[in-house]
Amino acid sequence: MPKFSHAISQTILYGFSIVIMKGISILMLPFIAHQLSQEAFGKLEVLSSFAIVVSILVGLGLEDTLYRFAGQATSAAERKRIAARIFGLGAIAGAIALAIVWFSADSLSRLLPGDISVYEVRLIMLVLALEGLIAVPMGWLRMQDRVLSFFSLSISRAAIHATLILVMLQPGDDITAVLEAGLVAATLQAIVLAFLQIKDTGISIRLTRDGSLIRYSLPIVGSGLIAFVLNGLDRWVIADQAGLAQVAEYGVASKFALAAVLLLQPFGMWWSPKRFQIAAQPGGKQTAERIIGIGISLCLITCVAVSTGAPVLVDLLMPSEYVLASSYALGLVLAMTLREISELINIGCYINRSTLVQFWINLSSSVIGLIIMLTAVGELGVWGVIVALISAQLIRLLLFFLASQSVYRLNYPLPSIGLLAAQALVWLGFSTQLDGLVYQFSYAFLASAAMLASAVALKLIPLPSRGNTLTAKPGLAEW
Repeated sequence: MPKFSHAISQTILYGFSIVIMKGISILMLPFIAHQLSQEAFGKLEVLSSFAIVVSILVGLGLEDTLYRFAGQATSAAERKRIAARIFGLGAIAGAIALAIVWFSADSLSRLLPGDISVYEVRLIMLVLALEGLIAVPMGWLRMQDRVLSFFSLSISRAAIHATLILVMLQPGDDITAVLEAGLVAATLQAIVLAFLQIKDTGISIRLTRDGSLIRYSLPIVGSGLIAFVLNGLDRWVIADQAGLAQVAEYGVASKFALAAVLLLQPFGMWWSPKRFQIAAQPGGKQTAERIIGIGISLCLITCVAVSTGAPVLVDLLMPSEYVLASSYALGLVLAMTLREISELINIGCYINRSTLVQFWINLSSSVIGLIIMLTAVGELGVWGVIVALISAQLIRLLLFFLASQSVYRLNYPLPSIGLLAAQALVWLGFSTQLDGLVYQFSYAFLASAAMLASAVALKLIPLPSRGNTLTAKPGLAEW
């Protein structure tokens, strides 16, 4: 039997956890869409986009800070001390968020589009107050290679949430049942994770000594808030210009487009917490080049697979009033693919202790995206928003590539990557001409297989061979 590495085993287990967790969410999408009116579903999308910006504030970028500082610790004891301090910061952030829930909910409900109630705002903010008690311990589990624990806790929350929705949500209901179910599931997960984290590392609150951690995390928060323009504010613009029904169709398309991120997450969840450790080892640059090359190839293959397969799923699973979601999905998948590639090639921007470069890149691309969005939405409607997202993500990718290469130069196989990207665009272009479920399904399968074969032929994705492991070299050897 071929000897597969520990890294591959981790990736497979992460894959199962993400596929099951997110898969449950996607499977619940048709049920929720059939139970809620299109306007209520649009309201849920608006509130979910509000959750994005609040989670950025409450999370404080502490998960990335954990990877950066604990990942470069020189001993296990030091790594635990740093993790305890970061967990303490997360607990403080959650407590502050919890304290302001009752004072700000009324004002926030009036500011949000879609006639959101005070109770709905409070429900979502209570969930987000638990962010620090969830994100940091989950990141710690990944750093410690405790994949089974990560797996169990991830799917348990998703299963509890889904079960409660099935029991509580009735036809014609509003979104309250969905939000209440989410609060119960998040609370249970936060309690278990806090217990595990305190048992393993303890909790430390020393604000006078945490200045370096906070200085590193704040630009990440700023970058996240700016990125909200490209992942959250879009729904507010559509709600204002086109109404909640269009938000619902756009939201369904984005959920199917998230399948691209879902399929890529196992790789990213293995690579993200390990990248600084691998880069610091002898031969780290060569290892990073090969791993990132594989990741970019997977992004392009996934883009084609999801874009060509989404119309089939929308037609089969969703109510007839969501027919436009299948066409919106193609553009949103392309935007998400560009974003995922940016997250792979920006390693140089995180090597240093400052994260200001990321802040300015995100600011620039988001401002450009916002200008295009506000200009084009009146003329093109939802497609104006999609064009803005693609343009902004493309600019962001180019800026991250240039900035990262100036700090940590990697020799990517750019000609091969360019050929694979060109092939992906050809497959996507022809997919818009198809009609009929059988033709669409067959095309999706053929396109995905051809992309994978091309990536192997171009030596972007090496095949596993007998006796080779990923651990023979720092993080990656010949597959």
